[in-house]
Amino acid sequence: MISSIRRPERFRSGYYTFNILNAFSFMLLSGTVPTLLALLMGASGTYIGLLGSLNFLTYFFMPVGRSIIRNRGIVRVFGWSWMFRYWGMAPVLAAPFLVAAGAPVWGLAILMGGSLLFNIFRGIGLIGNNPVLAFMAGPRNRGAFLSNIQISSSLTAIVTSALTALMLSMAGGAPAYVFLMAAGVASGIIGAILLLRMPEPTEYRPPEGSSLAGTIKEAFADKRFRRFVLVFAPLSFTAGTARTFIITHARALYGQSDGLVMLYAVAFNLGIVGMGFLSRTLMDRLGPKPLYAVFAAVAALALVPVALSPQLPGEISTLLFLIAVNFAVGFGIVGQENAGQAYFFSLVKPEHVVDLAVVYYIVFGIGGALGSAAGGVFLDIMSSHGASQLLSYRILYGFITCITVLSTVAVSGLSAPDSATVRESLGVIFSLRDLKSIGLLERLGRTHSPVEEISVIREIGTRGSPVAEKEILPYLSSPRFDVRVEALLALENLDILSHRALKALIDEIGRNPWSTAYIAARILGKRGFQDAIPELRKALDSQDYMLKSSVALALARLDDLPSLPAIEALAASTENPRLMINAAIALETYGRPEAIPILVSILKKKNPPAFAFDEIVLALAGMLGGLDDFYRLYSIWTRDPADGLSALMDSFSGSAANGP
Repeated sequence: MISSIRRPERFRSGYYTFNILNAFSFMLLSGTVPTLLALLMGASGTYIGLLGSLNFLTYFFMPVGRSIIRNRGIVRVFGWSWMFRYWGMAPVLAAPFLVAAGAPVWGLAILMGGSLLFNIFRGIGLIGNNPVLAFMAGPRNRGAFLSNIQISSSLTAIVTSALTALMLSMAGGAPAYVFLMAAGVASGIIGAILLLRMPEPTEYRPPEGSSLAGTIKEAFADKRFRRFVLVFAPLSFTAGTARTFIITHARALYGQSDGLVMLYAVAFNLGIVGMGFLSRTLMDRLGPKPLYAVFAAVAALALVPVALSPQLPGEISTLLFLIAVNFAVGFGIVGQENAGQAYFFSLVKPEHVVDLAVVYYIVFGIGGALGSAAGGVFLDIMSSHGASQLLSYRILYGFITCITVLSTVAVSGLSAPDSATVRESLGVIFSLRDLKSIGLLERLGRTHSPVEEISVIREIGTRGSPVAEKEILPYLSSPRFDVRVEALLALENLDILSHRALKALIDEIGRNPWSTAYIAARILGKRGFQDAIPELRKALDSQDYMLKSSVALALARLDDLPSLPAIEALAASTENPRLMINAAIALETYGRPEAIPILVSILKKKNPPAFAFDEIVLALAGMLGGLDDFYRLYSIWTRDPADGLSALMDSFSGSAANGP
């Protein structure tokens, strides 16, 4: 047990296999395939709605699982519940034969009953999903592991949908559905066997004596949690409706075959994969709240063409329209669900994750079940009153589009202090510069040597993207000098620095003198951060001449008048060329005429370096208000005195020609 806890990586390959088998079987036993089978057996809209609602009813049984794991292991409850759900689905294989024998009612009853057992045991076992997943993720590379799990599930769903579409196109009818569902049962049982071999995540068990009711009461006392539930519930309702009837939409309104409907399921899952890659790169950088709003808005926009359901000329245009619609709906709806779940977990305490996951899934289940069931009843009522299917679907999807729009507005009002704003998030999503920077940050997280870190950080710095700040800051603590330099230069290139970053730069001054502190001081001066003045004043007495010279200029840029006498004294006394130059520029920045004699006295020193002489002359010109013209002439003179004299005479001639 000790070795398994210390090394979850040993079990990841088995868990990946379980995850793929689980996704494969779920695609064949829940959602599109059972829905198409029910339609083949003559099911009504109400039946389809009830069948779809079972996928959400499953969450009501999570408290049962929570109760069982008090006396049983988490993996044992998880694995055996998964086993029982496939055994419960096995009798459904007889349903098409009952219909063929003239007993369609019994066939539909067995399909409904098997699906009910499937979802009851799924709900009981689901209580173990988060603890096992958290254990497998481990403390290192957790985000990458979780993203890989999501992407592998979606890719499996795509392959399964594509193969199903191919099979139904080539050999439709009841035998094809029996074969598909038998494959789902068999693969699910194998996956459950693998799951039972996983180690027990004992550290994720609920604390002894904890109360589910007490945890829920504490959570609802938090205003942020209540607001989240009020937004999450209606979005779950609309998602439940959209998920269920996006399957029948293509068949009912556009007369598409079962094979093409499965093709649209592939498009739906491709949308999920696209969402997964986008979420993987953006979620940790922008925060879940703005992405929750963005994905909800995408879902609302994706539902608009479904609500309109235009009659298109030609099969190709219809095919492309339905592929695009299913892709967008999958992208938006699953995106909002993932971001909503991430936001939910950011609200709850770690020790309450298991208990409040029950609340999350029950709210999700109620909303989804009501949306699916109510949608089916609505379609049947409209049909019984003589309304066309086109009108019925338009009203249904128009209604849930309006709810999604209103909920999206409410999502924008959720509290998330550490997240970017929705506007900032949209700016990142639509910015090629920011997306390229995020790609570089992904590379940075995979680097293994200081040489790689320096190279990637330097490239990030050239782009100046604000999304880089959060992940660049930790590199200020690198033990490698060159890495810290590149991290500071990358921060210097950013248009805006957060208060957190500026505070980190103040800490850098005290932490790394004789090293990189001088760069931090320079940045603080450029950014005009007044809170840095006390630390900069201390550093003005440093023995590190590089730091001292940067501090003098930074204080001048911050217009810290109490430091002016010390900087004047430094300019008058130092023999260090670097200090001499920066002190002179600092006095120019202050712009006080009384400092002119100090600069003149420096010019009288014996053999000052030529580059220091130049800087002091230019500082004097700046204080006297004639830097621009003088700088041009002086630059020409330093390159070639004859050209400089000629340029000077030309300027006199121009002035004379223009008159007094």
